[in-house]
Amino acid sequence: MPHVPPTPRIVIIGGGFGGLHAALALAGAPVRVTLLDRHNYHLFQPLLYQVATAALSPADVASPIRWVLRRQRNVEVLLAHALAIDVAARTGALDRNDTMSYDYLILATAARGNPRRRVAARLRERGLPREKVAGFGNDTHRR
Repeated sequence: MPHVPPTPRIVIIGGGFGGLHAALALAGAPVRVTLLDRHNYHLFQPLLYQVATAALSPADVASPIRWVLRRQRNVEVLLAHALAIDVAARTGALDRNDTMSYDYLILATAARGNPRRRVAARLRERGLPREKVAGFGNDTHRR
């Protein structure tokens, strides 16, 4: 009887755009996919401003990850946070006092911070308060 190699296990850390697209690209592939994320939903951040202005409801910009991947039989979604990765041993430590082994690892975690937010933070730290800028917060410019 011929030896059948085990099905490769792919672990994807992150359920944002990168992680979801990686999982969707592996649909039907002869692999076992495990997607880890700290949240059980995918948030479409480009439309958050419309939620803030009440143009959309929060349900319009957030979708459960399991629902997005519901048709893929080779995907398992775990609500977990990866604490450490041992590349040599091909394992990862999870926040649930658990470890996970993998054959292939896809890191699709979000980037830290938005450059525009960092600029805005620097302006708040070093710039003039809004009340001291002409036209803001004083009665001399009201009509």
